[in-house]
Amino acid sequence: MIECVKMNGNGNDFLVLDNMALRYDTEFLSNLAAKACRRRQAVGADGLVVAEPSAAADFKMRIFNPDGTEGEMCGNGARCVSRFALDYGIAKTGELTFETLGGMVRAVVDGGLVTMDLAPVSLRGMVTDGRLCVGEDEFEYSFITVGVPHCVIFERERSRRFEEYAPVGRAIRRRSDLFPQGTHVNFAVMGGEADMIDIMTYERGVEDMTLSCGTGSVASAIVSWLSGRTGPDVRVKNPGGVNGVSLLRSENGDILPKLEGRAVAVAEISIMPEALL
Repeated sequence: MIECVKMNGNGNDFLVLDNMALRYDTEFLSNLAAKACRRRQAVGADGLVVAEPSAAADFKMRIFNPDGTEGEMCGNGARCVSRFALDYGIAKTGELTFETLGGMVRAVVDGGLVTMDLAPVSLRGMVTDGRLCVGEDEFEYSFITVGVPHCVIFERERSRRFEEYAPVGRAIRRRSDLFPQGTHVNFAVMGGEADMIDIMTYERGVEDMTLSCGTGSVASAIVSWLSGRTGPDVRVKNPGGVNGVSLLRSENGDILPKLEGRAVAVAEISIMPEALL
């Protein structure tokens, strides 16, 4: 049996695993994610988040998508592993630092609320005036990397229901001419209140719409701020809940993002061998 904890950040749900003893190798973790994250056939989740040892921080976070690929970063997953690390003794205090493939993250855990300083976001290579077509629909988009690549599309109003964005997001995600590494796709509208935006995200690796995306919230907030839609402090409404994003500009022009939101511990789980067949 494999022991893990089911957690979620605004409905973006994960299996969180302690691998500080390096009991499991990359091949095993990839297979575990692909098998255990299947909904209705196994436990079900948007990804597998793993804590491993680090020489430079309290631990290293790894994120495996339901298709078995390893991602660079996941904002909601990072919140969950931050709380997990404190709850299970990996970190000794509520102020902790951890490595990700998308950069170093600093987090403060206060019960179920986690506030994180993410790695600086470079604006070099950012696209602000892109255009693409899906069928007969034309979209204007921005592109920015927040640990992982993000395409951000602002609409005047919602053109589709949540589930109807999936085929559009899938088609955009697969535009290898525009996004050689693939991309998350965020469909954004203004949120009806000052400095609030509303997003729905198709996630690369999950290959479907998710209830929340932390890095997508940050990417959308950056695009919103730089385009003058909102100020640097943005409340980002996802279908699963609200992420708070605060943005600063560094001396070299990079964006320094802070992400705040809930991390909920749902259940301690023992995954049976049959679930991995």
